Amino acid sequence: MQKIILDEIIKAEKEAEKTVQQTKQKAAEIVAKADTDYSQAVSLAKEESTKKIQESVADAKQKAEKNLVKSIKDAEDENLAFLEKSFNQTEKVADHIVDMLLKSEYERE
Repeated sequence: MQKIILDEIIKAEKEAEKTVQQTKQKAAEIVAKADTDYSQAVSLAKEESTKKIQESVADAKQKAEKNLVKSIKDAEDENLAFLEKSFNQTEKVADHIVDMLLKSEYERE
C-alpha cells in the first residue's frame, strides 16, 4: 500500500511539474507577445509623432514664407509711396545738383 501511495505522490509531483512547465511556457509566450505589442505601439507612436512634427514644421515654414512675402510687399509699397511723395523734392535737388555741376561759379550767383 505504501508503494501505491508513493507512486501516487510521484505521479502527482510529475503532473504538478508538467503543469508548472506549461504555465511557465504560457507566461513566456504572454511576455513575448506583450513585448512585441509594446514595441509595435512605441514604433507607431514614434511614426505618428514624427509625422505631426513634420506637418507642424511644414505649416510653420509655409506661414513664415507667407509672412516674408507680405513683409517684402509692404516694404516695397512703403518705398514706392515714399518715392512718389518725395518725387518733386528729389527732382528739385537733382536739378540743383546738375545746375551746380554744369554752371560756373559766377553763373550760379
